[in-house]
Amino acid sequence: MEKQIINLLLIEDDQDDFIAINDILSEVESPKISLDWENTYEGGLAAIETGEYDVCLLDYRLGEKDGIELLKTAID
Repeated sequence: MEKQIINLLLIEDDQDDFIAINDILSEVESPKISLDWENTYEGGLAAIETGEYDVCLLDYRLGEKDGIELLKTAID
């Protein structure tokens, strides 16, 4: 049986929140989750545009901008 891997992008500017989410996801045994973290709006947008992710979790507040604005920009 092929091992499934979910590529997940977390866009979160708070390192403590990243650590908490990473700890929770590391307990998931199947499917395996490959987590990438971006901590800025710009870095998150660049990562989304690569198209390498199955799931993207966005923080609402990302400095002066927000996750909804990032999502709208990525869709356009």
